[in-house]
Amino acid sequence: MSKVDYYGVLEVNKKADEKAIKAAYRKLARKYHPDVNPNNPDAEAKFKQISEAYAVLSDPDRRAHYDRFGTDKDSDGPPQWEGANVQFTGFGDIFEQFLGGGMFGSRTGFEEARDLELPIAVTLEEVNSGARQTITYQTDDACPGCRGSGQVRTKNGIGPCPRCLGRGYQRAERRVDVKIPAGIQAGKKLRVPGGGHRGANGRGGDLYLIIGDAAGQAFRRNGDNVETDLEVSFTTAALGGEVKVNTPNGSATVKVPAGTQSGQVLRLKNQGLTKLNGGKGDLHARIKVTVPRELTDEQRQLLAKLRELEGSNPVAAK
Repeated sequence: MSKVDYYGVLEVNKKADEKAIKAAYRKLARKYHPDVNPNNPDAEAKFKQISEAYAVLSDPDRRAHYDRFGTDKDSDGPPQWEGANVQFTGFGDIFEQFLGGGMFGSRTGFEEARDLELPIAVTLEEVNSGARQTITYQTDDACPGCRGSGQVRTKNGIGPCPRCLGRGYQRAERRVDVKIPAGIQAGKKLRVPGGGHRGANGRGGDLYLIIGDAAGQAFRRNGDNVETDLEVSFTTAALGGEVKVNTPNGSATVKVPAGTQSGQVLRLKNQGLTKLNGGKGDLHARIKVTVPRELTDEQRQLLAKLRELEGSNPVAAK
């Protein structure tokens, strides 16, 4: 068997003490850990190699044997990390003692259940009448192979869990059916107990769905009220009349006073959104006076006459 230069792997000299070896390993483990280098087989192989080197050089007996014979006395070759059926003996708690139970000095954070927040888009029609939505989303659940620690023990030592590559979690897809209460405001949260990230015990944190208004809607929301643009012909704006307007509750008729100006807002009471505690908000219709692009000869003559009258009327001309 060819000798593996464990000192070279850890980038230390043969006289390095335990503290120097530990510091070198910490530095390289941070650099080559699979979580820092996802989908990088070269980094993963390097991480395994430095883990193997540290396992040997951090153990006084194994290091002495290695210095004398150039091989690890507890192994006929480098540790095998692949495969789910791993057995653990040997240098048991190196990661736990050295790194405090986690890969980089603390726990991975995936051992315990954690809450999750997700935004969802809700249309004004759903807000107005209430609805149900089926939400598909992903969680980062504690890996069952390492119970969220990111580490497993093999017959040759401790290394990254082969199921999660040392990350401590596995991605899972979930679906949940939620009720959208009528009148719920944008920015409010709906709580789904147990719908969050799952810990090592299989229990999940809570899922919080943050309500947001869907884009591209006919109405603009302002609390329980809604706003919309209402196109009105210039003759109706000038003379007054009734026009139809769409509301969240269907079509309604609004009276346009004579002399209504473009940009003026007409209020339709109780034609807005359903309120969370009952009742309705209002609809605010902003007038947009339209001008015809094409005129008949008769319309042109009448408008020309109107222009003459406006010119002879000092009040209208102001």
